[in-house]
Amino acid sequence: MKKVVIWMIIIFLITLLGLYALPKIAQDRSLSAGNAVKVILVYNPEYTRSDSSILAAYESVLQEEGVPFESIGVFQLVTLSAGDVAKRAPAMILPDGILQHVPPQFQNWAGEYMSRGGNAAVIFDAGTRNQKGYFLKRAAFADLVHLNYITFSSTGSAAFDHAHIMFSSAKNREFFQVPLGKTSDGLTLSGYHYGALSYAVARNQPYDNLPAKDIYAYGITSRGEKFPAIVLTDSAAGKALYVNLPLGYLKSDSDDLPLRAMLRTFLFDVVGVPHIMNVEAGRGGIVIDWHIDSSVEYKNLPQMVQSGMLRKDLPASFDISAGDFRDKPGDGLGFDACGKGKSLAEELKEYGQIGSHGGWGHNWFAKDVENGTFKDKEIREYILKNNECLETITGSKIIEYAAPVGVHPQPSMTKVIESLGMIAYYYTGDTGSGPNRTFYDGKMVSDKVVAFPVMPLGRDASLYEMAEDEKKSAAAVKGWLLDILSYSARNRTVRLFYSHPYNISYYPEAVKAFIARAAQMQKEGLITARPMGYFARFFLRAIRTTYAFKDEPEGLRVSLENPEGLSGITAALPKAHYLRPQNGDFSITEDGKYYYVTITGNETKKDFMCARS
Repeated sequence: MKKVVIWMIIIFLITLLGLYALPKIAQDRSLSAGNAVKVILVYNPEYTRSDSSILAAYESVLQEEGVPFESIGVFQLVTLSAGDVAKRAPAMILPDGILQHVPPQFQNWAGEYMSRGGNAAVIFDAGTRNQKGYFLKRAAFADLVHLNYITFSSTGSAAFDHAHIMFSSAKNREFFQVPLGKTSDGLTLSGYHYGALSYAVARNQPYDNLPAKDIYAYGITSRGEKFPAIVLTDSAAGKALYVNLPLGYLKSDSDDLPLRAMLRTFLFDVVGVPHIMNVEAGRGGIVIDWHIDSSVEYKNLPQMVQSGMLRKDLPASFDISAGDFRDKPGDGLGFDACGKGKSLAEELKEYGQIGSHGGWGHNWFAKDVENGTFKDKEIREYILKNNECLETITGSKIIEYAAPVGVHPQPSMTKVIESLGMIAYYYTGDTGSGPNRTFYDGKMVSDKVVAFPVMPLGRDASLYEMAEDEKKSAAAVKGWLLDILSYSARNRTVRLFYSHPYNISYYPEAVKAFIARAAQMQKEGLITARPMGYFARFFLRAIRTTYAFKDEPEGLRVSLENPEGLSGITAALPKAHYLRPQNGDFSITEDGKYYYVTITGNETKKDFMCARS
């Protein structure tokens, strides 16, 4: 009887696998049988069954960056030919957290994949445990990256530590797309309000054949110990990246930049993966976000117009606390957008887009949200009141939001502004990064509202903080402001600068230089200066675009589709592999690495071919 029961269980499991596993394997076999060019994101289902937040974090960034990719379980991947996969998948990502255990045969598979010209990004703890969950003596991908990044067998609990991440040079920091302002000293990763950040790192041991030039950043502990944190090295016929940070975990809780910067650098600059840009015409951008929250701005805004700091060719975001009070009802310190400040607010329409800065009274609203006095009901009521006042001035719906004093409790605040039809918000999380669908506590907060992280200068973000808290020099502030522009142009991405008009008096010459440089760069076609709402609309349309890059006998076929229209959508095609496309309804710009093919008509489908170089 017992044997019969056992066989019934076995038959049931085989049937279950037939129903669920085989279609998945068949689908994933498109990597070897199909002709679509894509990146593979490898995970172990043992980890994602209970928590898929890290997988979702990686997938979200890849989607937003227009990377053709396929998520695939490691046990399915090893059933495919490594050589065939390498023909269609130029890069694989081995993420933190969800690939700690890999089957033994995957090490050989990965080696074969690399020998056929594949490239691999190994993140933090990928391949560090056996099937029972115990740490290995040697990491599964140690040979790929030329260092053993799990040393538990020899160091015990000291195998992991906390460290500051310091780039070995400013050039290496720039290569990995970390902006100057996201560091405390030009080299060490830092955060708004926090200064130099301490991250979880693994104590690792480089092999003798790992060149020092391949170590782009180090983790430095409080005791002064130093371990490789970012390694980019030759491996077989490809390139291998190792990052000693839990990138997916960080992204899943409002620290977007490390994951996005590492993936963009590896996939776009090292491997050369064709992709779709999330910025119009493939051009970087700048958001100049002025927060207007009190009557003190009655004199500053006219001065900004007179001095040329507000320009119609550089439309900005003006986020306004519309009430007639600031700290408490009746104090008369508010901007009073529908009263005393109305004529100024109406004038601002000519210089950009007006958005809401909290709910009616700037400090009053921030305090009551922060201490929990205001719940979702009150938060919505006062933001709506603020919006309704401003809409009588703009004549259109308010779609931008900025939290006063940065008080933006997630996910509730974003859910409120989403319910009000707003699509973009200034954000003090994910600092130093670009527009994104932020994550909080392991979940995407919204797929309809785009976060615009503030760009800090070390531990400061506003000009007031730089002057009063850190005593930054005018030269340092000017250098930071100009770096935001050059960074955005060089990396073809969007960044947000924020301050208050009354802060300009601390650094007037630096702000003038910033405005003048932004105008000149826009005239030269290097960047676009627009409000948050403009960039958010395009960002959301770009990620709703379906696309495919297919390797055909004639070359690479690019297929695009979006029922909202393809105007401005740009495909980035690596010059190392393909020739400039010919004869199409598109415009083309280029740099040293890519052709940027931008659709100029508003058709909903587009298909074109690029010959191999």
